[in-house]
Amino acid sequence: MKETVITRTVVRNIDADLFQPFTISSGSHKSLENACIGVRTKEGVWGWGEAAIAPHITGETREQTLRNLRKTAAWLEGRDIADYFGTLTGLEERLETNRCALAAAGMAVLDATARSLKLPLWRLYGGKPARVRTDITVVIGTEAQAFDFASAMRRRGFSIFKIKTGSDMDEDFRRVEAVRRAAPKADIYLDFNGAFTARDAERFVKQIARKGIVPLVVEQPVARDDHEGLGYLSRRLTVPVCADESAYSVHDAVKLIKKRQATAINIKLAKLGMLRAREVWALARAAGVKLMIGQMLETELSSVCAAQFASGLGGFDFIDLDSPFLIKRSVMRGGRHISPEGVYDVPGIKRGIGYAPTAG
Repeated sequence: MKETVITRTVVRNIDADLFQPFTISSGSHKSLENACIGVRTKEGVWGWGEAAIAPHITGETREQTLRNLRKTAAWLEGRDIADYFGTLTGLEERLETNRCALAAAGMAVLDATARSLKLPLWRLYGGKPARVRTDITVVIGTEAQAFDFASAMRRRGFSIFKIKTGSDMDEDFRRVEAVRRAAPKADIYLDFNGAFTARDAERFVKQIARKGIVPLVVEQPVARDDHEGLGYLSRRLTVPVCADESAYSVHDAVKLIKKRQATAINIKLAKLGMLRAREVWALARAAGVKLMIGQMLETELSSVCAAQFASGLGGFDFIDLDSPFLIKRSVMRGGRHISPEGVYDVPGIKRGIGYAPTAG
């Protein structure tokens, strides 16, 4: 048997409490409830991947994801990671309707491949990675909570704040102003999570502009299927309008780019998987569309994977990989590749993704 053949697999839960409820327009979470898959080759190399389960966004459930990961684990045993591309394409067919499981399985295979080659994951995507700095998310809450959180994170060294909006326009306005008061020189992203109409989103962005607050990007201002609304805002606003939930597939990306209905696209490994994520990156770069690397609620495992993906390929204008800073106690072991102020030291990673679950 070849030393690169997968001989053992593991599927388990990943649970972690958050410092505060992660509240957006479509739902709220007090804890991270994900799953992970590990693959081990005959030579003893492990690879790990994380499934970031977001039922309020994608409709995927933990029960469904664990069931599919267990089936996938059985299918992976006996596969040779030397044919990692063939394995990844096989996963695409098996896990089309459970994208976070697809991302986890692909991540594990690529992690094992890179580790077997004694390479960091980023070398599979490029040769000149850079450190990347993430934003930090201000969740939906009170004006006072937004001010206190932004003040604390600014003192810590964060300089980009992603403000969740879409609960109530007046309250959202006050929260944006509170973040500006707490961090006067910081950059601001707005994320509506599809909660507004195109006209309301336009009115909101213009209202805060009158106060001298101009976001660097406006993310998913309208409902997922409202591509026309995205197009309207892309024409009307002077800041990039980023499709997130609306860009759930390569097909979506092609349509958005062809019709010029978005000026930026958010790539999330959990919604696209490893192969499709790279294809969307290539499409956006070819068309001159800006890029964000984003995530669901995720640990260091998939966050560092995404950071290596983005830094290796390059061309990302917005970095939204702040989930590890929202978790009370890490459930991963690995190198110290994320600084307290939100900088990912991608060049410093020596082998694979660099992280693995603490348990087991």
